[in-house]
Amino acid sequence: MPVKLNIPDQDKIKSFLISYYIIGFAGFTINYTYDLFRLLISFSILLSLALLLLYHKNWSRKFIITGIIIFAGGWLIELIGTKTGFPFGEYEYYTLLRPQIAGVPLILGLNWLFLVYCSFIITSFIPVAKTLRALAGALLMTGYDLLLEPFAIHTGMWTWKGDKVPLSNYIAWFVISFFFIRLMYINSNEKDNKLGIFLFVYQTGLFAALVLTWKLLSL
Repeated sequence: MPVKLNIPDQDKIKSFLISYYIIGFAGFTINYTYDLFRLLISFSILLSLALLLLYHKNWSRKFIITGIIIFAGGWLIELIGTKTGFPFGEYEYYTLLRPQIAGVPLILGLNWLFLVYCSFIITSFIPVAKTLRALAGALLMTGYDLLLEPFAIHTGMWTWKGDKVPLSNYIAWFVISFFFIRLMYINSNEKDNKLGIFLFVYQTGLFAALVLTWKLLSL
């Protein structure tokens, strides 16, 4: 007899996440708790993806394979990037995000999957061709990275050569994001998982609020 999971209503999860982000904002802006919350970054990425997939409805072999491709491909691109400087630019990871293989955190592959899925869900409501939706999703992810970079640098997730994020990083993010999102459109027809919209918007807002606050506090 199959086991039926008692999944909480999305509104309850959203209420939990709002509290989680508020606590996260406070934790990252208070000196006493700052180091502790840095250690929770990997957990937060994993939690976000787990909640997102919990409400995914249209599971299929194609979707699962696509998810594995995005996870593995995202991590592999990061590995190539750290070893060659292509396509993002010259950067390296600190040991904050663990576990790592060859100096690249495995959680980054999951983060690529999380962001691609969220962008796919958000753009699925746009009444245009799928290729144009994928382009819109790539723009969303590139905009997200504009806020992620100062957050990641400040918290010691990674560092760039010369302490400056090169333009090549954002170009690479756009191109890679487009291909991943387009792949998702080919192999999934999920539209009901609106938690992806919530997570993307609130996480982006958290990064924006933190970056602005850190700048103000440094004045």
